[in-house]
Amino acid sequence: MNQSLKCKIWQLTISACVALVYLTFGGQARSQTFTQTGVVLLSQKANNTSSTQNLSAAQVFRNAYDNRYTWDSKFPGYTAAVELKYGKGTYKGRVRVNPDMSVEVTGIDQKEPRQIVENSLGMMLTHRRRVPFDKAHKNSNFKYGTANQTGSVEIIQQQGKTEARYQVSDNQLKQVNRSIGNMAVTVDVLNSQETSDGYLPTRYRTTFRNPKSQEVLGVEDSEDNFEKIGGYYVLTRQIIKDFQQDKLINGAEFHYTDLQLLSNP
Repeated sequence: MNQSLKCKIWQLTISACVALVYLTFGGQARSQTFTQTGVVLLSQKANNTSSTQNLSAAQVFRNAYDNRYTWDSKFPGYTAAVELKYGKGTYKGRVRVNPDMSVEVTGIDQKEPRQIVENSLGMMLTHRRRVPFDKAHKNSNFKYGTANQTGSVEIIQQQGKTEARYQVSDNQLKQVNRSIGNMAVTVDVLNSQETSDGYLPTRYRTTFRNPKSQEVLGVEDSEDNFEKIGGYYVLTRQIIKDFQQDKLINGAEFHYTDLQLLSNP
């Protein structure tokens, strides 16, 4: 498979490989209509790295996990108008996010752009789904790795035969590394938005590598904007750009307007 086709597949699935990272470590959380769950980009309330010195690796990771922004059990769902700019086309429709976090997209007849909207929302919903730490990570073991010159702390998570490595700094998870089959994936959280209920990652970069040679096969940059509607932060804009050999090869831009919460049953 040539490199451009690989990047095309990544773009169509909206970080499908990254989704598998989260599926491995938070498999209890999934959207009914989204088959590839998104990685949990853990972003937390600020604290000094020195405060982790007397904590176990599991507690450091748990603090980060519990401080990310998620929706509570009363989340009612919402509807919105969507405009997708993809390739040379612009596609408009409606979306409905149900209380169970399933997704419905109407008004976009073409299969490919409709699936892109579904996948983008599905990944966002996985981030917002609240799953207790003891349930999501009950089979995981955590240990410290090595500190680096930036002051971040490496946390190694082992679950069965799988392993992931995280960089935690200032009580925020800054990076996740995971190998999946013949692909190594690194997710760097570049920016976050502070809320009274935790932190929302708003910009992140995903790097795909050959796990043996460490050759960079592709890079995806994502930038998200959120707006508070009736007590819940919901996605209003997302820009995804795919790069190959530092050249922009494709991208997608999502705009969500006319956001309205559904009535609680």
